[in-house]
Amino acid sequence: MSSSFSGATLVVGLGGVTNGGKTTMCKALEDLFSSNKYHLRVKSLHMDDYFHPTDDPRHIHLEEFNHHDWDCLEALDTDRFIADVQSFRSQCDLLLVEGFLIFNVSSPKHSKLFDLGYYFDLPYEECRRRRSSRNYDPPDPEGYFEGHVWQAYVNAKTDALEQNKHLGLELIDTTKESFDQVQAKIVSDIERSLKHG
Repeated sequence: MSSSFSGATLVVGLGGVTNGGKTTMCKALEDLFSSNKYHLRVKSLHMDDYFHPTDDPRHIHLEEFNHHDWDCLEALDTDRFIADVQSFRSQCDLLLVEGFLIFNVSSPKHSKLFDLGYYFDLPYEECRRRRSSRNYDPPDPEGYFEGHVWQAYVNAKTDALEQNKHLGLELIDTTKESFDQVQAKIVSDIERSLKHG
């Protein structure tokens, strides 16, 4: 594979719904493409590493939940996120970027952040079930998912699909396809893109 690699860094975005499998997929792809089979320099970048500290004044506070809105761009240091995506490009062959709002961040002028994009999606009930089994810091208050998180996701999905028409985001629902099927599809796309540059 490495002998036919074009030389330009490929940036793959894994975005979408909370608890949709993005981080798990990112780790699997990183392990595979950094293995002896490919000999690629692979880096991954996780949007969850860019949340502002809890006491940051830029947070939007939701009075009805007495809780910050952790499901909007204002909760994140998007400037540092974009800077790191651009910086990491020069340090690897394949850059994997995952996070719930990666496709909602405005790209810098005259540039694109991603070469391939996959938007993870889930039905409401499955998303709620997975979210309730996870521990968050700070923890979700009672009714936060039903009263805020889901609608925030629906809005973000609409915006992401509109904002990334040029990328042709591929919708992925892991309740309809197995993880292995989804992974095989993404691997095939990455291999083809690396080969043709």
